Amino acid sequence: MQLVNGSPRLRRQYFDMAISQLFPEYLVTLRQYLHVVDQRNALLKQDFSSAQKAVWDQRFAEKLCEVYAFRKRYLEILNTAFRESYANISESFLGLRVEYRSLLKDAFGADEERVLAALDEIKGREKTWQRTLVGSHLDDYSFRFGEHSLRAFASGGQKRMAVIILKLVQAALVQELTNIHPVMLFDDIFAELDTEHSHRIRELCGKRFQSIIASPKADIRDIFIDYPVISPGAE
Repeated sequence: MQLVNGSPRLRRQYFDMAISQLFPEYLVTLRQYLHVVDQRNALLKQDFSSAQKAVWDQRFAEKLCEVYAFRKRYLEILNTAFRESYANISESFLGLRVEYRSLLKDAFGADEERVLAALDEIKGREKTWQRTLVGSHLDDYSFRFGEHSLRAFASGGQKRMAVIILKLVQAALVQELTNIHPVMLFDDIFAELDTEHSHRIRELCGKRFQSIIASPKADIRDIFIDYPVISPGAE
């Protein structure tokens, strides 16, 4: 639930992990980018020449554009899966998608020249604050239903279901793009879901994933009827 209600940092961490599951080389790019941010921040805390700053600005622009390329590619794949494979879960989830929110205007369309221009516009503020004030390390992701924010308008059950759908999509993408077969662990997630949505999760899982369901509700067996039951204390 913190993916919806929590801080941007938590969402960045989740999506960085999700992207790296599909594109392992993203981690290398991200680490290089964060190293440049650290070095650039260190520079802004001291006296520096325009030539020094120009070098780190150029490196920052290069790595930022590489990070954005991965994030753009991932969100295109993710939102396509929402539209094509998970659009009919219920009327409540029509138009579910994830949007990217950046301090840099049209971040996914930005090239190095535009990034450098943006840095030039905020150079006074960056010197005052002594840190990098734009970039993917500050960006956020927004869950949307049509034109509405999931965080602001959705109920607790809708938020929970949306995150479950996100995880199911991620598992399907991992299987499709890497040929790794995920194991799904549902740890008491059905307490806030109605019977209809619980059945839809069962249908979406099908036989494609190995799934383990932990629940104190005995009636969950009526939904996952073909799953063997392991009771506490059973050998």
